[in-house]
Amino acid sequence: MPRSTRTTKSTKIERPDTDVVILGSGLAGAAMAAVLSRNGANVLILDAGTHPRFAIGESTIPYTSMLMRLVSERYDVPEIKYLTTFENVQGKITSTCGIKKNFGFLYHREGERQKYHEAHQFPIPRITHIENHFFRQDIDAWMLNVAVKYGARIQQRTRIVDVAFDDAGGTLTDDQGRTYRTRFVVDASGFRSPLAEKLDLRDQPTRMRHHSRSIFTHMVGVPDYDDLLPKVSHGHPTRWAQGTLHHIYEGGWGWVIPFNNHARATNPLVSVGFSFDPRIHPDFDGTPEEEFRAFIDRFPDIRRQFVDATAVRPWVRTGRLQYSSSKTVGARWCLTSHAAGFVDALFSRGLSNSFEIINALTWRLLEALRDDDFTEERFEYVQRLEQGLLDFNDNLVANAYTSFGHYDLWDTWFRVWSLGQILATFEINSTYAKFLESHDVRDLTRLEGIAPDGSIPSYAPARELMNFVSDQVSQVQEKRNDAGVAAKAIMEALQKADFVPPAFGLADADNRWFNASTKKVMETIKWARNSAPREIGTLVDEGLTLFIKKRLSRDEFDLAEEAKHIVAAWPVIGRKFRSPSLSY
Repeated sequence: MPRSTRTTKSTKIERPDTDVVILGSGLAGAAMAAVLSRNGANVLILDAGTHPRFAIGESTIPYTSMLMRLVSERYDVPEIKYLTTFENVQGKITSTCGIKKNFGFLYHREGERQKYHEAHQFPIPRITHIENHFFRQDIDAWMLNVAVKYGARIQQRTRIVDVAFDDAGGTLTDDQGRTYRTRFVVDASGFRSPLAEKLDLRDQPTRMRHHSRSIFTHMVGVPDYDDLLPKVSHGHPTRWAQGTLHHIYEGGWGWVIPFNNHARATNPLVSVGFSFDPRIHPDFDGTPEEEFRAFIDRFPDIRRQFVDATAVRPWVRTGRLQYSSSKTVGARWCLTSHAAGFVDALFSRGLSNSFEIINALTWRLLEALRDDDFTEERFEYVQRLEQGLLDFNDNLVANAYTSFGHYDLWDTWFRVWSLGQILATFEINSTYAKFLESHDVRDLTRLEGIAPDGSIPSYAPARELMNFVSDQVSQVQEKRNDAGVAAKAIMEALQKADFVPPAFGLADADNRWFNASTKKVMETIKWARNSAPREIGTLVDEGLTLFIKKRLSRDEFDLAEEAKHIVAAWPVIGRKFRSPSLSY
């Protein structure tokens, strides 16, 4: 609650009775509050808005879900683990979220029909788990209730306009003149961070290479892309509509994230957005919806998916999305994730970065509260992690946008990105499985060491390949190299690499579906044990087998809920499991 503060003649301010004030009650801020409160901290959440509310950042990835599992176990907040599988979300949180079985990418050329061979799909291995399309207004509100359950206090409609620090703590002042005293401030508020503004932390201009803006909304009446295709077309292994569909075009990409894409769906909405490099797609003179309609008219098969779709909330149009901060930690304060900086929603790394910071900051902050020592040095790693993740994602997305201008370059770049995601997921799978057995934080050391580099393994040949590919694409962006020449060089390097698991087909130029079926997983384990370089072989073997052993654990998966979703898709028998409000 707000309190007044008084200074003595020596200007020494009374010790605060709140340990941590968290600015922002979105998913990141609420999860941070939950883990801190569960471990004994006195937490107050202040938010300028209220719940429920619209938010983007709806698509999860396997690495993020495994990281959530790790945070859940490390800080003893079992509810966070509910977020990690589609079935647990449906059974324990809300039925309004969508299913994510794949990452889908369709390449489009202006004025032309989409060519069926210019497509990629990265199905999520069923042998591990199924990902989510979070309906954020419900997920965020639920997570906030979890934080309150563990003792966090929440005050909404409280806009902070001033922040000051002294030897005893921090004082925050809201727009009504009320003050709040705390020992530490975690700013999880986003772009309009009160701390970033007060302490003048934003880079001017941003150091980000990447440059994009977006328009987005939620819509109804969006057909499944699969239903617009002839019966024999792409040949993709899973339905486009049951994953996050990316429409790729020169200078940008569009997303289609359905919440209505499974048999038990209760939510008719679909998240839709388009991102543009303004150097290729200049600012539009008209409303955001007019821009959307004018843009999709240039791409026949994108237009077909949205010709009868209707927005259910006003379109949002942003300016440049990229921003960064010169510092993200100080004595008694930290900017987290989107308060520290942002690049682009491509590849769904926002939630991943948020939970990386929650994992790294929480134990350090709990120790600082115990020792009553908030020196900046204690949190130096958190700053290195945040800045490293921001730079990693900037490089990732800037290179992706460059590759969008030439299909062959995009094709080869996507394969290397997929390899990086696979190896990073093996790293966290192995780490989580070991920690689950030991609960010894020493088992987390390796993962913490590579986290600022996007959790790409420290295996030298893998890092060298990633750097080579980044350099090739950067040369294309800087017009020092031809896109076709760079694409050929990247494919040759990928094919020569002996640490690429062959069963996934990443180095096969004719393969566009990188699906890890049960058979391919078994082949990969055999390769890892018998043919792979030792370091990578051990990583791949542990990354697959240690976690698969937990597949039937009731602590990790809701097998009954999985069965209900399988049966619900059956025409007659499944009828009793389906919602009458939506047809599938």
